[in-house]
This record gives sequence, C-alpha cells and structure tokens, in this order.
Amino acid sequence: MRTFIQNKLWRDKMVSIVERRDNATIQWRQLNDQEFNQQIRVKLREEAEEVATAQSRDELLAELADLYEVIDALSAINNITKNDIITEQIKKRDERGGFDARTFVESSSHPAGSFGEQYCLANPTKYPEIK
Repeated sequence: MRTFIQNKLWRDKMVSIVERRDNATIQWRQLNDQEFNQQIRVKLREEAEEVATAQSRDELLAELADLYEVIDALSAINNITKNDIITEQIKKRDERGGFDARTFVESSSHPAGSFGEQYCLANPTKYPEIK
C-alpha cells in the first residue's frame, strides 16, 4: 500500500466509501469546533475554486451543490441560519445593488487618505497601483 497525506476535510460518508470500495485504510480524526471552523473555511475556498473552473453546466451544478453544503456547515458551526443569510443578502442588495447590471470596473482613482485609497493600499496584490 502507498500512503498519501491528505490534511483536508472529507464528507462524512467518504471514509467508509473509500475504505470499502478501494480496500483502503484511512487515518482520520474528528475535529473540535475551532478546528472545524478553520477547516470548513479552507474547504470553502477549495469548493469556490472548483465552481470558478467548472467547464459545463452539469459540472457547475455539482460544484455549486458542494459549495452550498460547505456554506450550510460553516453557517451551522457559527450559529447562522439561512434566514440570517437571506436577510443580510437582501439588506446588502438594497444598499449596494446586486449583479444584474454586470458592472465591471477596470480601474478606480481615489483621493489621498480616502477610504478607497486605504482599502486598495491594504490589498496591493489584489489591487495593484497603476503608476
């Protein structure tokens, strides 16, 4: 047998499925709340990347379903209900709008000391300055 490091959160039934299907041995442990909260956030990034790279409608659907599962788990560990999320979504849409207009910003210019300047300077990799 060859052993491979995983160091990642798996779905609940996958250990037994893989052990039974592949005659594999899986070393695992149950995470405490703090560890789970951290690892489900890592999983959120992983699933979001898979959504972003999906090539077909079926693949996108499957990856969105995975993303929803992670969001449900992250919400539960942080005592956030779906209603809480929907209420916040509506609030933000009312205040800031949605994405219906498909507005794509190519650059932004902000006065020295402004919130926008500080926000962009705090994230130089995400918002590189044009010189």
